Amino acid sequence: MVFFSFYIFTILSTLLNQAVAFSGPSHTPRKVVIVGGGIGGLSSAFDARHILHHDDEIQVISDRADFQFTPSNPWVGVRIRSEKDISLPLANILPSHRIGFLNAAVTHLEPNSQKITLDNGSKVDYDYLIIATGPRLGFDEIPGMGPDHHSSSICVTPHAKEAADALDRLVDDPGPIVMGAAQGSSCFGPAYEFAMLVHNELQKRGGSKLLNSCPISFITPEPYIGHLGLKGSGDSEKVLTELLKERNIAAYTNCKVNKVASDYISISYLDKDMKPHSEKLPTKFTMLIPPFRGMNVWKSVPGLTDRNGMILTDNHQRSLKFPNIFGVGVCTHLDPLEKTYVATGVPKTGYMIESMGTAAVKNIKHMMDHPEDKDSLPYRALLNGLCITDFGGDGAMFLSMPQMPPRKTDVTIHGKIATLSKIAFEKYFLHKIQTGDTDPYYEKYMLHLLGVDRIALDVKSTKAA
Repeated sequence: MVFFSFYIFTILSTLLNQAVAFSGPSHTPRKVVIVGGGIGGLSSAFDARHILHHDDEIQVISDRADFQFTPSNPWVGVRIRSEKDISLPLANILPSHRIGFLNAAVTHLEPNSQKITLDNGSKVDYDYLIIATGPRLGFDEIPGMGPDHHSSSICVTPHAKEAADALDRLVDDPGPIVMGAAQGSSCFGPAYEFAMLVHNELQKRGGSKLLNSCPISFITPEPYIGHLGLKGSGDSEKVLTELLKERNIAAYTNCKVNKVASDYISISYLDKDMKPHSEKLPTKFTMLIPPFRGMNVWKSVPGLTDRNGMILTDNHQRSLKFPNIFGVGVCTHLDPLEKTYVATGVPKTGYMIESMGTAAVKNIKHMMDHPEDKDSLPYRALLNGLCITDFGGDGAMFLSMPQMPPRKTDVTIHGKIATLSKIAFEKYFLHKIQTGDTDPYYEKYMLHLLGVDRIALDVKSTKAA
């Protein structure tokens, strides 16, 4: 009965969304191009298909052939999941929902003529552009860092597969481990998650003997464990500090990576008395989350990005310089919550990214329907932060609403419920991608009852769509 009700809700949600798409004033059909095939790109594309007019053209461009569920990459890195388990072919899924798909990379953007150039030399025009490419991984900023050199990564699924291979080699030839995040990073949850998953995996594969042969060090630019780039989330400092201590994982905070070598990593850090130190940590397996930067193709457009290539947007996800360009997800600029001794960034989690996409699409529809009022956009993303982690048998959920203080909700939930929630969320999100609706009515209704919403009406406007 539960599953039957779930599918009835899904069917009703689809019909209601289609009814919304068919309604509204008559207009000239527009073309919306979305660059990016990840969570931000696909949630924006499906929102566009449901929210915009039936005859508007929606096209997704991605340099990857598959959607891959990034939050499951830590599981891929310890072989709990395979690449196939978390991948869906975009060429099959998107056209079935009346969304065009081009498997190509963007090499040039001409915002004044509203055209983008692809790596095959062809050009694509647009009326509205949503940039949701995710980040460029800044391995080049630290000597020796990255899968092409001496450290592993779990930021993308192919890297996570390589990390799993490196872990296999470590089991065959044990030695010390260094994991964590480099200076400038903004994605801390997966770093903690992977460190504890590796600890759990070593315990399963070789017990205490293997664990004792593989001492783990955790390094982070955060001013304290559990800061998460957020000044903490609920009891994150207490929970994560205790979990690292229980597993005998040595922690280094206020830490800067100077160099990564094949057998050591050079760091500078502040001790608990705030005294500076430099040290070389021996390692046979290193995994570091790098700083996230913007794609060079966007950085080359004057006025589109900050100095790191991240898209500059207003509170409505619209470019500060180009009114028909919007930014969604990790590729956008967000100011740090505070200045830290070693640079840290603000995380952008899945639900927050979906919220950005919804706000961008609803504002595009407002611009289509009310061209006389296109300078005053009504919708903004609420930027509620939710991070679900699995530590191997138990886990933690960090909920900050909104992510930017002051918050009305700020909690950490630790236990097996977090692991079960992550499993359920993975299956549910992949189902949403397959069915072409990442914001179904039943989800909106249930979350609203819990006080969780994606967007808010930012200005008084009787014309808001």
